Parts: sequence; structure tokens; C-alpha cells
Amino acid sequence: MNLNITNIIEINDLVKCYRKTKVLDIKEFVFKRNYSYLLVGGNGAGKSTLIKLITKLVRPSYGKVLVNTRKIAYVPERFTFPDNLSIYEFLDNLCKVKGMDNPKEAINKLLKWWDLDGKKKIGSLSKGMKQKVLIIQAIIKEVDLYIFDEPLNGLDVLSQNDFLNALKHLKELGKTIIVCTHYDKYYESFFDYFIYMNGGIINEVKKCH
Repeated sequence: MNLNITNIIEINDLVKCYRKTKVLDIKEFVFKRNYSYLLVGGNGAGKSTLIKLITKLVRPSYGKVLVNTRKIAYVPERFTFPDNLSIYEFLDNLCKVKGMDNPKEAINKLLKWWDLDGKKKIGSLSKGMKQKVLIIQAIIKEVDLYIFDEPLNGLDVLSQNDFLNALKHLKELGKTIIVCTHYDKYYESFFDYFIYMNGGIINEVKKCH
């Protein structure tokens, strides 16, 4: 796999159907390496379906998605946590899966940044705290491609700002970023491209810089 090519994701004749309903239809599109993309659209626009196809959580009905890296971090819109684990235990286990040999320092640094007590059981956390944990597991290890599906869900204003600062840092590192959202106003100064979706198709692509 050549990791130096310009396009990190290539889409060709991509269609996804559930039973007889077509929910996504994209003829051709590329995500370029080292750029940031905001996918904007309401419920049913096809944003989350596209992300699930990119991350191979679902298979296309037709066409293909070629992802030119295996180093991907992902924050899903919904996630079922192991409620019996503490925050630290959950993050430590995921870090081991990611191949991090000694993640203690990195975990503690991010727990402090996001104002979380690592000893707390995940089952006792609020929605906002769980969202913080999801974000931490995504940014704790440096990868090529970061994907966030509605990452501001449940976050208070201070935590939203923390997330935007994290995005800024990833951009400074030259990472490829994709964020799905209903609301583009929070991200106006952060992204290179806005991709507007509706009815499973890309309606408009706006270059921001």
C-alpha cells in the first residue's frame, strides 16, 4: 500500500441500499491527504452511511471505497460502552489494541485535559462525559485519518472548545480530518472543504481556504 499518494480516500460509483431503499449514491469523489472536510446535512442525508462505508462497518451495495491507509481513528455517533470498566481501564485496553506499549502517561494527560476522573465507572457517566471518553480514545494515538461523527453531542461549551482546539492541533500536524455534523456554524474557521449532502448525494462542495 502506497501511503504517499495524494488521495487518502477514493470513491467510485458508490451505492448503498437497505432493502429496496437507496440511501447513498455518489458517482465519484476523493478525499485528499492532509486536508480537513466537514460533511454537512440533516437526518437521512447520508453522512453517517458514508462514514460507515469508509470505516468498513457496512458494505456497499455497488461500487467501491478505496481507503489508502489503515491508520484510522473514529468517533461514532453512537457507541455501547462496557459499563463495568473504569474510564482508565477502558482507555488502557483500547490503547493496547492500538499497539501502544506504555499508554499511562498519554491517558493521564488527556484525562486531566478533559477533566475526567479515570477511576470512575463508565456506567456512572453522563452523556457528555462518555463523549469525552470517545474523543480521547480517538486522539490518543497519532494516525493518518481522523473521523468524527457528531462529536459535539452532549458536550458543554468548554468541552466543545477543547474539541475544537484538538482539531486545530491535528490540522497543524497535517492530518486528514472528516467531521459529520448537522451544524456547520461551530466549525466555520477550521475546515478546508464543506461537503453538503442531502438524500444520499453530494449536493455541493465548497472550498473554504
